[in-house]
Amino acid sequence: MSSAGETQQAMEEARPVSAGAPSANEDWPSPARAWYTIWLIAFVTMLSNVDRNIINLLVQPIKRDLALSDTQISLIIGFAFSSAYMVVGLPMARVADQRSRKMILTCGLTIWSFATALCGLARSFGGLFMARGIVGGAESVAGPSSMSMISDMVPRSKLPRAFAIYQLGISAGQATALLAGGLLVAFFAGLGPVHLPLFGEMREWQLVFLVCALPGLLTALLFFLTVREPVRHNRRAKGSVPLREVGAYLLSNRALFLPLFLSIGIGAIETTGLMTWRAAFYERTYGWGPVQIGPLLALSMVISAPIGLTLGTWFAEYMSKRGGVDAMARVCFISQALSAPFAIATTLMPTAWLAFGCGMVASIIGLASAPAQNAAIQMVTPSEMRAQISAVYLFTISVIGNGVGPLLVALVTDFLLQDESMLRYSMSSFAAVMAPGGAFLMYLAIKPYARAAAQMREN
Repeated sequence: MSSAGETQQAMEEARPVSAGAPSANEDWPSPARAWYTIWLIAFVTMLSNVDRNIINLLVQPIKRDLALSDTQISLIIGFAFSSAYMVVGLPMARVADQRSRKMILTCGLTIWSFATALCGLARSFGGLFMARGIVGGAESVAGPSSMSMISDMVPRSKLPRAFAIYQLGISAGQATALLAGGLLVAFFAGLGPVHLPLFGEMREWQLVFLVCALPGLLTALLFFLTVREPVRHNRRAKGSVPLREVGAYLLSNRALFLPLFLSIGIGAIETTGLMTWRAAFYERTYGWGPVQIGPLLALSMVISAPIGLTLGTWFAEYMSKRGGVDAMARVCFISQALSAPFAIATTLMPTAWLAFGCGMVASIIGLASAPAQNAAIQMVTPSEMRAQISAVYLFTISVIGNGVGPLLVALVTDFLLQDESMLRYSMSSFAAVMAPGGAFLMYLAIKPYARAAAQMREN
């Protein structure tokens, strides 16, 4: 039998630790600092989504100048970005669970801003592919570091609200890419080709990339100077967690994580695939060019994002207060199921304005799941694994979604329908498969999520 001293030692080793931090009631940042940091992280997230999505509005001029097919442009938009994201993201998430998340995020923002400028200097498929890959690799550090920091800024009860702000940054970035992109394309197209010293002749889409790179460099400096690294809460172990423990945690909870991540991945494929080709759809189907559709789609997101995220936050908090430990997963399922019919119908509308309205409804209902979805992952993840499991979560969104979504739509258009004017039918049939499938998988995750959430509350 073990001695009393050995038993006491074992109990000490098994006890959760806070990595030298004070108690959980004493080490939260002040509300002002916490919400300032969360809003600034949301702004950084907005910039990452501008640099990631601005290319969607530039599909037609890039195809024109570089003589690319739909499949080639989808590889630049999707595969170039997502493959680099995959290679860099998972290892850097492990670093984020050990080192300063503030510094990782600052460096990532600086690098992807420079890489966005490199996209504007590209003169060939290969050059644009490489620059796009650097953007993807650098942006891969943003999500895990941001989500881990936010989880250590406010208590559990405030997480849906905090992640609604974070999601607002994503939506604002998508809207800004459309609005700023449309206005910049119109401005630079009016000027005609511009000759820049050292760089030579620049077309409108290249100048848009160069302009979009500038805000990130200034924000990186602000983030470095004003943000403090938060104390990590609820750590169950000091130092690095071996990869085998992360894998074992995911494996032991596979009844939850398998359908949850599959649902999120399918949803990302659907969302990214439709979003990538949305501007081209309006141009090919209704004759609306970037100058028209960019600001209109941006307006749609400016309206739909606050409404959807506010409703989603209220619904998630309401469901939580009713005592349901499955509240976050159930909110996600309801939102996905209700948005599916509108996503399928959008590109089949007889007029551009009906398509625009139907798409806005789909966006509002779909965005309502975002606060609950982001909070759900953090609520069932130990602190010492948050960045790494968040990286797996974001892998399903950015790697699978960006890599597969745009390509699938393009392949249907190029090889099945063989007519780029039939893009609307590619998008609708794509949504008809993806949207119901994602909702069904989220439904399967509800019960295992409830068990995992209840277990985390007991620890």
